[in-house]
Amino acid sequence: MSYVARKQHAEKRAFGHIRANAACYALSFVMLVAGVCTGAVYASAMREGSATAFSYLESGLSDLRRAAPVSHGSVMRASASANLCSVAFVWLAGLSVLGFTGALLVLFIRGFSIGFTVAFFVRQMGGAGAVLALSSVLPHNLVAVPALLAACATSTGFAWSVVKKNLLGIDADVARAWTGSVTSLILSAAALVFAAFVQVYVSPAFLILAARFG
Repeated sequence: MSYVARKQHAEKRAFGHIRANAACYALSFVMLVAGVCTGAVYASAMREGSATAFSYLESGLSDLRRAAPVSHGSVMRASASANLCSVAFVWLAGLSVLGFTGALLVLFIRGFSIGFTVAFFVRQMGGAGAVLALSSVLPHNLVAVPALLAACATSTGFAWSVVKKNLLGIDADVARAWTGSVTSLILSAAALVFAAFVQVYVSPAFLILAARFG
């Protein structure tokens, strides 16, 4: 099979997977957006502790402006471990009928952290805060969020297929859903390790530039 044929086959399978799990992807996306909105509202309404949080922010930005040394290896391991724990929890949650709600909760929390970070930066620093927030949040989340969405959607899809077959008596291809769930776990885990690399080695470069010129 040629490269073009393999590429077309992979694209066909990917689009087929998304169509088959469209409802799960939509639900996962809604939970992510709900988390973003909740985090933004919370940051905008926060009163107590905002001054302390901003002092930590200023301290961190001062370190960035001075290009303070950072142990990239340890940060990389911590970030990758956190990401892998998240995707493992998402996958394990989908193995039970009710546990898939935990997978959706992971997406909600991720969205909350993104919304809170951006809104807090903007509230404290205005336009410069928006640049700093996007520099720190956007690069690695461009990889991490789609990976978590895919893992959550396939995890939820597997749980739903089990519900349809065992509880509702509706014909469902549980074996295919299981294969998709395992495949998504592997691909999402690899993507999240790469996201950790971007977070440690790429995002700081943008953040340093934003901190120096912001």
